[in-house]
Amino acid sequence: MDKALHVILCRTADGRPLATIRNFPGLDADLFPDQLRALAAALLAAADNCEARPVDGKHLCPVKRSYDLSQAEDKA
Repeated sequence: MDKALHVILCRTADGRPLATIRNFPGLDADLFPDQLRALAAALLAAADNCEARPVDGKHLCPVKRSYDLSQAEDKA
């Protein structure tokens, strides 16, 4: 699994917060419990950041963010 989750925070045409995950592990990903927890924590942080961004204004620019996944180490 990558060491960071890469996300673009933006909004929809009707003004709702939207996050695009650039490097999701994909279908049939094999993840250990610590990796699942790190991924869940990164997704929660992305959701919080996405909701915290303003959605008004004509020219709201998408922003790229990375969320650390390095605390998930392979323990097998």
